[in-house]
Amino acid sequence: MTTEAKAYEDPGTPEEISRRAFFARATIFTGTVVGLGLAIPLVASLVPKRELIEANKGFSNLDKNEFAQLERSLDKPVKIFFRKLVTDGYAQEDTEYYVWGLKFNGQDEQKFRAERPELFDTAKRGAIDYPVGNLGFVMFSPLCPHLNCKYDWDDGLKGFLCPCHGSQFNRYGKHIKDQAGHFIGPSPRGLDPLPFQEHSGNAQVEWIKFAANTPNIVRVSYW
Repeated sequence: MTTEAKAYEDPGTPEEISRRAFFARATIFTGTVVGLGLAIPLVASLVPKRELIEANKGFSNLDKNEFAQLERSLDKPVKIFFRKLVTDGYAQEDTEYYVWGLKFNGQDEQKFRAERPELFDTAKRGAIDYPVGNLGFVMFSPLCPHLNCKYDWDDGLKGFLCPCHGSQFNRYGKHIKDQAGHFIGPSPRGLDPLPFQEHSGNAQVEWIKFAANTPNIVRVSYW
């Protein structure tokens, strides 16, 4: 058996070799500069700037028909949508959000305070520096405190259920336990209430995003 010899390839003159090496290094350098140019704004965008936070603060009007449905509700929460103009630093976008609204009937307000004492304890309430359960209503963020998945109301459970990891909450947003006394699902805290007010005949809510997977109530952003 014979082995065919590879054809000889002339690498060129020293000047040609040097030129090819220069262009290769220049290409790598240019790619690095472009990559950094793209990465720096991206990383910076992950850190909310004070101006960006201030620009996104404020209340938004809840959908009137859905809020009217909540006013008539006697036994369970109602999903209520609203629109918010979100500023990302470069542009503004009209974005749709929703909350879970609960109307207090009978002894609900007293029960809510008994079920969620951490929301009224100045040492534990963290970022909840606004009235909660005021005006006969409470508005819950739709984001599960575990990993910010969106939970839903379950008529069978008569409570909220997060489909991602199974955390369960009663109608007052309390993280509930099983018969053995263990919390059902990994949520580190109960549902987060949002600021609510009535202004000029409109029911309004302020959207706040809270930190996930921590027992502490930490405000992250307003969008």
